Amino acid sequence: MNLDTLKKKRKAEEAFEEYKYVYGIITTATDWYFILHSTEAIYYTSRTEYRVSLTEDALEDPTELCKSVKRILEVIVGLLKDRVSASDEPASKKRRVEEKIKIKIQK
Repeated sequence: MNLDTLKKKRKAEEAFEEYKYVYGIITTATDWYFILHSTEAIYYTSRTEYRVSLTEDALEDPTELCKSVKRILEVIVGLLKDRVSASDEPASKKRRVEEKIKIKIQK
């Protein structure tokens, strides 16, 4: 690897020139947190909203485990779909972020 070709890290202001918001996913495998970081603020899911139980009981009867994993994957797919459509005009991007923020505030 040639160190001369590595780009220096972008500052937050530079990153937000291209995108008005970014998503983050933090996980411990059992606890999942989803973050929306916009130029206005950082929004995140609650501590108990997305949890996967990996107890012996859950592994013996995988019904609840499957439901939890499916729920988390639905969120991830939604985030990915949103990023794919991020090439929309800036006005629609801003509207989408505002809608997501309203949903988070209502919860």
